[in-house]
Amino acid sequence: MRTKNKPWTKPYLLEHLEVQLSNDDFSSIQDLYLEIGSGKGDFLLKMAFNNPSLSFIGVEMNTTCAGITAKKLVESGINNAKIVCEDAINIIPLMNDESVKTLFLNFSDPWPKKRHHKRRLTSDKFLNEYYRILVKGGRLIFKTDNVDLFNDSLEYFESSPFKLISITNNYSGDDPFDACTEYEAKFRNEGTLINRVIYEK
Repeated sequence: MRTKNKPWTKPYLLEHLEVQLSNDDFSSIQDLYLEIGSGKGDFLLKMAFNNPSLSFIGVEMNTTCAGITAKKLVESGINNAKIVCEDAINIIPLMNDESVKTLFLNFSDPWPKKRHHKRRLTSDKFLNEYYRILVKGGRLIFKTDNVDLFNDSLEYFESSPFKLISITNNYSGDDPFDACTEYEAKFRNEGTLINRVIYEK
């Protein structure tokens, strides 16, 4: 589902820096719950609302999606979540070692063409950085409807130091420390199976 460009989102982001993090902020924060590819923010807001004592950050490179998320954050009054409008490949290197408690990858772009596989958020270069920024015992939780991406990602993880905790090809959404994304709601309504895997550092 490609998001239609909404011209109001760019100026909205410029007007509401209070719900965003700058690149400089990442060098000083710890104990984050990080979602990479946060879309229109449904997961981010639900998790922040359900866990008010935790700090959530969403990274989203699409300006329209990031602007929609920012508007939701402003209107909800939630103060334990922020959005970052930037490509994750530029943000992750700024983060301190062992600064993230849980990292969420929800319905990431599958980049189906083989020549684009290196862009996948589960590719080796990303997994190495995820391992660096996660605390000891920290978890990476990956959900997708795309079977090819899921199976390929399992192979990527096998070459990493991550420890497999759980895996399912028909995730029911029953984990209390989870929330439904806008993509997930659509897929469930269509009867599409959700694949989910949890790894631990």
